[in-house]
Order: sequence, then C-alpha cells, then structure tokens
Amino acid sequence: MKPFLDFDAADVLRQTRSRISAALVILSAFLSSVATAAAPTVTLLSQADFADGTYQISEPGIYRLSENISFNPHPVGSPGEDGVTPLDAYHAGLPFRSQLGTGDGQFDPAAFGLGFFAAITIAADDVTLDLNGHTIEQSAEHALLQRFFAVLELADRPFVPGQGPHGFGATIQSATNLTIENGTIGRSSHHGIHGNGNRNVQIKNVDFVDFEVAALALNGVEGLEVVNSTARNREDVPVIGTFSNARFIAPYLDWLVMTGSPTTLRVQGVDLTAPEIQASLRASVNAVFEDVIEDGAGFIDPIEHPDAYALYHNWHGIIDGNSYGFLVNPLGVAVNGFPTRSAANPSRDIVFRDVSILSQRAFINEVVAVKQGAGPAIDPVGAVFMLKNTHPDTGAPITVTSLEDGTATYRGNALANAQALVAKAAHNGEFPPFLNVSRLNITPAVVAWIESEGVLSDLVPTPSDYLCNGDTMFHVNKGVIGFKMDGAVGVQLHRTRAENLENLGLQGTSACGTYTKSNPHATLEGYGGATVRAYTYAGSSDVTLKHVSASNLWSLAGSVSGCEVLTDTDSVWVRDCEVDTVDAGSGFVDGQPGPNEAPTATGVRVGADVGADIRIQNVRLDGAAASGEVETVRDDRP
Repeated sequence: MKPFLDFDAADVLRQTRSRISAALVILSAFLSSVATAAAPTVTLLSQADFADGTYQISEPGIYRLSENISFNPHPVGSPGEDGVTPLDAYHAGLPFRSQLGTGDGQFDPAAFGLGFFAAITIAADDVTLDLNGHTIEQSAEHALLQRFFAVLELADRPFVPGQGPHGFGATIQSATNLTIENGTIGRSSHHGIHGNGNRNVQIKNVDFVDFEVAALALNGVEGLEVVNSTARNREDVPVIGTFSNARFIAPYLDWLVMTGSPTTLRVQGVDLTAPEIQASLRASVNAVFEDVIEDGAGFIDPIEHPDAYALYHNWHGIIDGNSYGFLVNPLGVAVNGFPTRSAANPSRDIVFRDVSILSQRAFINEVVAVKQGAGPAIDPVGAVFMLKNTHPDTGAPITVTSLEDGTATYRGNALANAQALVAKAAHNGEFPPFLNVSRLNITPAVVAWIESEGVLSDLVPTPSDYLCNGDTMFHVNKGVIGFKMDGAVGVQLHRTRAENLENLGLQGTSACGTYTKSNPHATLEGYGGATVRAYTYAGSSDVTLKHVSASNLWSLAGSVSGCEVLTDTDSVWVRDCEVDTVDAGSGFVDGQPGPNEAPTATGVRVGADVGADIRIQNVRLDGAAASGEVETVRDDRP
C-alpha cells in the first residue's frame, strides 16, 4: 500500500538546515546593524589635530586622547598667513583671517574674536572625552600670549549672549550629557574647564594642575557630579593682568594703522600717531616673550626691558586676581559680587565627592579706577584705564608723574597710550561693528585731560571720584575661595578638602576713602580682596556638607574662614567640618585708613542676611590665629 505522505526525509532535513542557516544570517546581520547603530563612534585625538587651532566637537561620540597634548597653534617663528613672514609674539597664537567663517573647519569670527579661547570646545549632546591617562594643556608660549582661555570649553563660545569683553555672538550651544574622565587638565591662563548652561556633566578621575583662575567653573549647570579629582593652581605666572589688557587692545590699534587713521594722541606736548603707539605696544609684547619664553628666564628682565618689567611683571608668580578651585554659579559671568537667590537660572543638583584642593595661592592686586559717570574708566574690552599703577619694585608711579594727585600729570606708557588713542578714535566713530566699543568708558573728558597736561586732581578732585575693590578688568575682588558653590540649588559635598590656600594680597587702599561699597557690583561691604574662604555658599539653598575639611589657610591682610554662608542662602546643613592651621592677617596694619575689617579666623561663619534654616554640627577649629577674633562658629545674623 502507498503511504499517505511520500517524502524524502533527507531532503526535508537539508531544506530545514538551509532555512535555519539563512535565518541565522539575517538575524546576525540585523543584530550587527543594531549594534553598529547603537555603538558610539570613537575618535582618537593627537597633537596634529590641534596644529591649526581649537578642536571643535559638534557631534556625539567618544573622543579619546592618544597622546599628551600641548596647545600652541601658530607659534612665534612659524609662517604667518602669507605662508612666508615669520610670526612675532605680537601676532602669534591667533586665528588667521582666512580661518574665520561659518563653514566646516572654520572658526566663528564672533566666538573667536579674542583668539583661540580653548583647546577643545564641546557643543554636542552625549559626548565622552576620555583623557586616557594623558595630559592636555596650554603650552607655556600660548599661555603667555592668550590670557583668556579654558583647556576645555563646554560650549561653542565662552560667554552667553550680551556678556563678556567682546561681542561673542547672539546664541550659545552648550554640551549636555557629557563625561570627562581619566587624566589631567594641565596649564591654563584662566580655566581648566569652563561652561555655561550645561546639563548632566560628570567629571571623574581628573586632576587639574597649573590653572590660574579656576580648575572648574560652570555657570547655570544642571546636574554636575565631580568624583575623585584634585586641583593645584599655577605658581609660575610671569605677568599680571595688564599684559592681557595689552593683548586685547591690539586689534583696535591694528585697525587704526591699517585704515590710516589720522587721529593722534598728544602726550606731554608730543603728538603720537597710531603707527608710533602700535610700535611701542608691539615692542613691549615682544620684549616679554623674548625674556619669558625665548630666553627661558620665565620672567621679564628688569635690565634689558625696564618699561615692560614695570608694566607687566608678576613678582609673586601667582595669579593677581580672584582665585577659585571649583566654582558653580548662576548662568552668566561670575565676576560680580556674591549672588543672591533672586539670580535667574541657578545651578542645580551639584555633587562633589572625594575631591581635594591641594594648593591654591594668589595675590589679589587691587586696581584703582577713575570714576566716569556711574562706572570706571575702561577701554572697549572692559580693561581699566590705570592711572594709579606703580612699579613692582620701587613703588614709583608708572602712568603719571607723581603719587600726589595735586602734582601728577600724564606720562603714559605703551598700554595706556594705546587705550587712550583707541578711545579718542572711537569717539570719532572710526571703528566698524565687529570691533565693539559699547563698553568703552574712557570719556572725552579723560582724553582732554591727557592732552591738556593738567594735574590728576583736575580729573579726580576727591576720593569719591575713584572706584576701588576691583582688578584690572574691574571684576569685584573676592579673594581666594576653594569651593565656591554660589547661586546653586541642591548641593552635596562629601569627603572634600581644601588645603594650602594662601592670599598674599594687601588690605584695601585708602584712595577711595573709608567706603561701605565702592565697586558698583559688590554685594558685601568693605574691601573683599584680602580674604581666604575654603567653602562659600551665597544665594544657594538645599546644601549639605558632610565630612569636609580645610587646613593651612593663610591670608596676609584679611579674614579667613573654613566655611562661609553668605547673602540670603537658606537650608544648609554643615556636619563634621574640621578646620585647622589658620592664620588671618599677620601682615595687617591696624589703624591704616581704608575699608578694612580687623581680620578674623572662623571655622564656620554665617552672614547677617542668611536664612533661618542653618544646621551646624561637629565643627572643629584648631591652630587658629588672627589679628582680630578667633571663633569656631560666628553667626552675624541679628
């Protein structure tokens, strides 16, 4: 009998195997495509990627250093834009005009208008920067010539629209969902890492060395975790802020020369032209480079270049302005006074765990400004027009002829003459829109005083006609601060420490009299530049410090505190805080006129306007000395 189904079993088996095999191939291809789509790209970064300037990250992915990076585009001696003429220090380190634009591989002319402001910019979501055990830093040469810089900028430009010393553009693109890990952020003339408006940032196993202003400064960040990191600031800084001012005024001066400006500046009866003033500024910049970098001295030679030495020399070798370790702040600049909780766009959800500041030293150099209208006399980039600056060794006046206002007349120097000529030309309407002069406040009255050879008291008749408590950019002096957790909601610090914080700055000058507030942007009374604070919380809420410490805190002429709660901060819990070896005001001169309080040493200090919900437990203060009072906990609330 014929079976109901007549089939070849071997044939069926072969067909089944074939179908299974095909299905597996399809499945494998599908899974491979899914994995490929999901896996982020890995981009290796080497020294060659930085030869022509900033590496701009605008796509998600993993970016990994394959070697140590020293950022030094267009160095001195390399060919200029024409491909032939060697660059001198005055022109080196800057983008070429041909590099500026909005196309692929170009640099936005607004964002990069003051130079290469970062080694890497990150303006994308979902980026991991793996330092891979390496160091990325600004070279010694570029750190001298580009005085505003962050090794890593977490946006496509360094300022939010409408802020900063230049028109940086109408928009900002900031990084979100970002991880930076496993290596060292090295030398920087300003910040190690800087950003505005970032979201979900994680920094782990990163050491910061040789920064000048701050290791980390994030404004308006929402979601920040810093873990297993250390910071140690720079101690071989060859110049003070005036050198930065010289670099930033140069493009304005260059424009006047390029366009054949007829404007002159009369100084002590002699009419100086734009080419003459440019040549003087250029010679001073090149002199600094020759001594510091080319000859390898690391400082300006007072014999070879006495004028440059007088104007730019940093005799302490540490930053001459405010110094921070780790900083968070509301969105925007952190250069004014301590914020309040009314500030818009605060930082949120901040965590520091197992983070240490190992050394942080500064001398806060107070710059006296001439008051014009409601503000200081400043040039187009916001730099103070300095008439009271003195020689770093002798104390002799640099810009005027005498320390006495009643006999002092304008002598000038390479920087001041450049600022004054640019101001005069700006009042004549000589600059195009891309050279913004809206910040300029060197008024026609100041220029007229220079050219008339009048005495300083004609321009500044009383102490109230000066403004004090600012630096070379007239930022509010706030001293040395380790962890500056201001304008933030939801802050947790666990097992953090701040060691070896020093401020060599002098007490506030009496030039402005005994004022309550002199700098219009200050929020605290008196002079603020001589202080040391290991931790600050101003305009913050929902703050917890647990197992934190501070040691070896020293201020020459100001107060020192382990933890200071300021302005209208509320909801703070300080638990297990140890502060030891504190010296406040060993060089303070009691009875000297000026806006200075007798230096105090405190473990925890609570300001007069702070809210009611402040809990302080287990605070210890050991080994403290001060010319004023010593208190473990000081509460100034009424």
